[in-house]
Amino acid sequence: MIVDLNLIGKRVLVIGGGIESSRKVEALLSQQCEIFVVAEKVEKSIKNYSKEGKILLDLKRIDDIGFLNNYKQLDLILATSDDPVLNRKILIAGKEKYGCYVYAADDPQVSDFSHPSVINIKDTVQIGISTGGRSPLMGKSLRKTLEPLIKISISDLILMQINLQDQLRTEAKKIISSVANRKKFLTELLVDVRVNQFLEDKKFSMARKLAVERLTSFLKKNPNAF
Repeated sequence: MIVDLNLIGKRVLVIGGGIESSRKVEALLSQQCEIFVVAEKVEKSIKNYSKEGKILLDLKRIDDIGFLNNYKQLDLILATSDDPVLNRKILIAGKEKYGCYVYAADDPQVSDFSHPSVINIKDTVQIGISTGGRSPLMGKSLRKTLEPLIKISISDLILMQINLQDQLRTEAKKIISSVANRKKFLTELLVDVRVNQFLEDKKFSMARKLAVERLTSFLKKNPNAF
């Protein structure tokens, strides 16, 4: 079962600075969480994220779990060092100290979840490919095969429709209490010819303005939708 964690405002610790760590950090950057990275050496990309103020980097050698005392609260720990024994100790200690979710690619027995290989399309659509921890290598191989095909299939129009649906869903929730009626409105909006024409022409602001007008019209036609 693939679960998409809500990490907004959460504190995430990544141990390790190699390629695997860099990928994990890159995936976390779009999650609006506070990211801490601890490692003796790190990839150039991680250094750049630190310089840009996107993460908090602590360059130090890790020999034991004592460094965890530097953190009062953590919500997620990703152990990606090249020492599997140390990784396991960190995960066990993290669970006991913080009661948080923990993960290490090489230790599915202790990890709370398996980390899927993710295809990320402009931070709007994420598609996870998971072998349930059986073979992360095959998961990555499948991602490389499928990623170009999926990216071709998801057009800019689809991405703009998703963003418009997100914004109008927020507006609709303010004035339409019924889930069924909100779904009805958003379904009508999805197939609205004029709205979609604006999106195809990449005129998002005009599409949004018309969508808001459609919401007003929907309420007039459905007075019991409030």
